[in-house]
Amino acid sequence: MTRKPTYVVTSLRDRKREETRHALVHAAYTIVRDGGVGDVTAEAVADRAGVSRRTFFNYFPSVESVITASVAEFFASLSDRLGERPEDEPVEVSLRAVVADPSDLDLVERVGVLAAAGEASPHAKGLILGELHAWLDWFEGWLRVRLGPDASELYVATVASALVGAGEAALRVWARHAVAGSEAPVPSFHAAFCETVRILGHPLLPDADAAVRPS
Repeated sequence: MTRKPTYVVTSLRDRKREETRHALVHAAYTIVRDGGVGDVTAEAVADRAGVSRRTFFNYFPSVESVITASVAEFFASLSDRLGERPEDEPVEVSLRAVVADPSDLDLVERVGVLAAAGEASPHAKGLILGELHAWLDWFEGWLRVRLGPDASELYVATVASALVGAGEAALRVWARHAVAGSEAPVPSFHAAFCETVRILGHPLLPDADAAVRPS
């Protein structure tokens, strides 16, 4: 018996709502990119998206939530793609493959812009770190499955935090060059991330042995 294909039917109303939400998120991003976090207000975002202030609050409860929407979308996409990798694949191979995926370059650029804004705005930095730490719980669960039952809870938590920290470091350094319009060649985010993972495989403190060596 031939199985008929299943089609997901989206109503016109749902598509319109998604388009409006995307327009608001993109408007907030462009305001941060062009003028900084301080320029982001409900009125400014609504005006740039071509909707009313009331419509803005129908989609987002606060200015903070629309600023971090790009970050949340990035982590949601990251979760989806990590979840699709083979369970018997080494963790490092999965991470490199996902970071190298060109489908999220626009999202990576958006997060890079926000990360750069965070360098100048403690408030924005706090918002981004909040999204990052919320995603960390999901990442720990993914690692727990991939590392197997013999991995202790502390080991899993340490690996998750180290890898997320590596990703944050790569993003911050990449954003400083890519977003600031540096004249020097800008390394790709993938290259920066792979370098941070390589660094994790070596002693982070070269003089650590000397520090604990008995006198």
